[in-house]
Amino acid sequence: MHRSKRGELAKLRGAMVHSRLAVAAAREELIESLGDFMCGSGGTPPAWPEIEALDRLREAQLAAEAAYARCLQAQSEHLMIRLRRWAG
Repeated sequence: MHRSKRGELAKLRGAMVHSRLAVAAAREELIESLGDFMCGSGGTPPAWPEIEALDRLREAQLAAEAAYARCLQAQSEHLMIRLRRWAG
């Protein structure tokens, strides 16, 4: 695989991992906030802006995963073409 292609794939994978971690952190904060509110610890329930922020992070995660999958598929197809040429 060409070095720039590997770099692109690594960059997309890093973005995907980063987005997954951001979603997990936001989800954790919402759950903690809701738990504090339900247990009477004086907390406030999650507000709509926080829920919408989680939704935007989730959309970004899905986009990052799709971009990574497209790049991986394109590189796999390119490799298969090269292997067929070499074998044929």
